[in-house]
Amino acid sequence: MKKLLTLIICFLLVLSFSVFAGGKKEVAPEEKAKEFEGVKVSVVAHSGHHATPWYDEAPVLKEKYGLDLNVIEITADEIYSRVVLELTQRTGAYDIVQYNSAWIGDYEPYILPLDDYVVRDNDAIGFADLLPAFNKAQNLWGGKKVSVTLDGDTFLFYYRKDLFQDSGEQSAFKAKFGYALPDPPETWQQVVDIAEFFTRKKGEKLAGRTLTKDFYGYADQAKRGRVYYWYLFRFVPFNAPDPHYFDPKTMEPRINSSGAVAALENMKELLAYSPPGVLSWEWDELYAAAMNDGTVCMWIHWTDEGRGFNTLAPLAVESAPAPVLGISASPGVEVGGKVYQYTIVDSAWVASICKDSKNQDAAYAVLKHMFGPGPVNLGYIMDPQIGWDPSRYSHFNSKEWREKIPGIENYLELELKALEQGYPMLKIPGAFEYNDVLDLNVSKYLAGDFPNAKAALDVVANRWNELNKKFGAEKQKGFYAKIWQ
Repeated sequence: MKKLLTLIICFLLVLSFSVFAGGKKEVAPEEKAKEFEGVKVSVVAHSGHHATPWYDEAPVLKEKYGLDLNVIEITADEIYSRVVLELTQRTGAYDIVQYNSAWIGDYEPYILPLDDYVVRDNDAIGFADLLPAFNKAQNLWGGKKVSVTLDGDTFLFYYRKDLFQDSGEQSAFKAKFGYALPDPPETWQQVVDIAEFFTRKKGEKLAGRTLTKDFYGYADQAKRGRVYYWYLFRFVPFNAPDPHYFDPKTMEPRINSSGAVAALENMKELLAYSPPGVLSWEWDELYAAAMNDGTVCMWIHWTDEGRGFNTLAPLAVESAPAPVLGISASPGVEVGGKVYQYTIVDSAWVASICKDSKNQDAAYAVLKHMFGPGPVNLGYIMDPQIGWDPSRYSHFNSKEWREKIPGIENYLELELKALEQGYPMLKIPGAFEYNDVLDLNVSKYLAGDFPNAKAALDVVANRWNELNKKFGAEKQKGFYAKIWQ
């Protein structure tokens, strides 16, 4: 009887334990609901290779967070207008938008500041890792963190260092101009002299060798639509030491100042030493002539050439020397014995969360994954097929990048130096319109439709005043002040 009682008690204990354990059953880690299970995050991306990382990381984000990433590709020439239309309608269709940092004046009312997230997770996205030239000029607006840099686009000055190193050319240049061939050129006047000196015809000698093609001293990407960038490369230093698009106190345009006029005249002067048809050149034409054909001595472009320094074609001469690409900051202007050089930094792509997004926390998790410091973002930065340029200290200091591409450190160090004097583009409501007016009239002047540079820029200034009235001059003054905060 005692044994039977003991067996019954044991059975009841086992049974009760089983029931209790069943009620508190542990869920295996792989069975736990992910943080954003079933959430869809829609991102607007520049179509083409810029969209590739989003597609690549979509399965990773699904596995990591449970969310579905919906990629909406829009071409570069439509992304501004289509996104503005969607944002102003407040449809909530977009969670994350990619856009040019210079458009923030129009986008600000619809963009979610990221400051609270940064405080909450102790800056896991790494704003402290972003170079000041990008962080201050692109991500901060009115003292708030409104975006994270996606693509550290900026511009660098390139030149044929192999040609500059030729002793015969060095001697001939000094004999003609009375000063040593500068390596690299520091001022726009030097660029004019060098462009004149090196512009030669097929059959003439270059670096002691016979040219197989015509050779040109300088070239801009001068097609209507983005030619205003190449004007601004001059406008800013020609108005040193205090360059401004407007008088900060009155919003009176400075786009037709004496410095602004001199900048446009410099642009026209260099056309004499540029390839025929350069006024129709976009990215492909300039890159091909300079990097593939070996027929251009100096040019300014995005950082693609710097990253692809080892693909430079030999000079278009018989028995060409080994090609060497020179890289430096954009030329400047000497004022009071000091040379002022600036690097335009607002041609870059950034990403922001939309205020009307219903999935803001999930969107921020996506931004951290894509753009935070670490192997994911660095991998795309290192891939020349993607087109995302470096923007972080961790990019520029990457040991992995240096080991993978010997010689890349020259480009990285020279770009870092150039970015020490970063200069913002115009970022006020309607900036797209202001810049388009500038672009149109610069293009018309270069094509010969104005009698002089002053007449062209007076038209721009008058139109800018009209735009100030349209948007409200006092409001615009407040927005303009935010650029420098």
